[in-house]
Amino acid sequence: MPTTNIDKLKDINLFVIRVFCLVFQHGNSIAVASILDVPPSKISRSLNALRQSFSDPLFIRRQHGFEPTPLSCRLYPILCRLLGESESVAAISHYQEMDQHQNLHIATPPQLAINLIQRVRRASESHDDPHSVHLRMFHDSSLDDLAANRTDAVISFTPAERDGVISKAIASPKKVYLVARENHPVWDNPVLEEIARYPQILYGNSCYPNSQSPMKFYCRRRGLPFKLDSIASDMGSVAHSLLESDALSLLEFASCANFFREFKGIQAIQLCSKQFDELVTYKTPKTVYLWLRHDSERRVTTPYWLQQTLEQHIRHSLGLTG
Repeated sequence: MPTTNIDKLKDINLFVIRVFCLVFQHGNSIAVASILDVPPSKISRSLNALRQSFSDPLFIRRQHGFEPTPLSCRLYPILCRLLGESESVAAISHYQEMDQHQNLHIATPPQLAINLIQRVRRASESHDDPHSVHLRMFHDSSLDDLAANRTDAVISFTPAERDGVISKAIASPKKVYLVARENHPVWDNPVLEEIARYPQILYGNSCYPNSQSPMKFYCRRRGLPFKLDSIASDMGSVAHSLLESDALSLLEFASCANFFREFKGIQAIQLCSKQFDELVTYKTPKTVYLWLRHDSERRVTTPYWLQQTLEQHIRHSLGLTG
């Protein structure tokens, strides 16, 4: 490992660590700037600070976005744990010393993080109820954080089973989007029979478990081989595979399809409703849930305008009206 300047590490704050973790997950600094609602230049400065401290480039810029170096791959799980513990400590201090209603903490899967901060902030201002919005990626302890009053709301692909927590089923995917490189031969006839001929990229954070892809069941029923290219944990990795191969991907979120349309060389379209209906006959997609706390009388403690905003955001991300 390259020599680390310990003095410089003292200047690394939690925001810089959060930037590193999000860039690693998304592989795209513009997306991270959107999630954190800051100028792209601030993301660049944060990465440069880490690069100087670790004497390593950390991320290599490729056509598809950022590719992590071997050192980044070793640092990522360590910094994620550090960020999680630090946020827990900060949340405890925050709720002891400040009025909790001045800050909102929301946990969400990454594909539902796109434009979420901006949407919540606009709703907060329109209801004359100003808040500072803090976004966290969904993780195994998100339910514990909600129950312990460290998080105000959680978006999840599974219902919550915990006393004091209400789990609201908001919406299920009603559309499916095909994503592939612009010059891919599938665009000559983008139907399920043709899509099944090519390797599939499964996105690890999805409404379908990786082992239960609807295309996998479609191929099985049709007597076709299911070709798996990879299971990607972030959209940056998906973009890289799309650009470098004949692999393609089927996505349930309009927000993700729009994200990939920002990449030069990648095309995304919505398949017709007939093809979506055919896919879901083989495997029904998961529902998106909103977890909220309630008091002893089962009254939700989250502001009503925030509930409405999060429900609208989920539907909008799925490409649904409302």
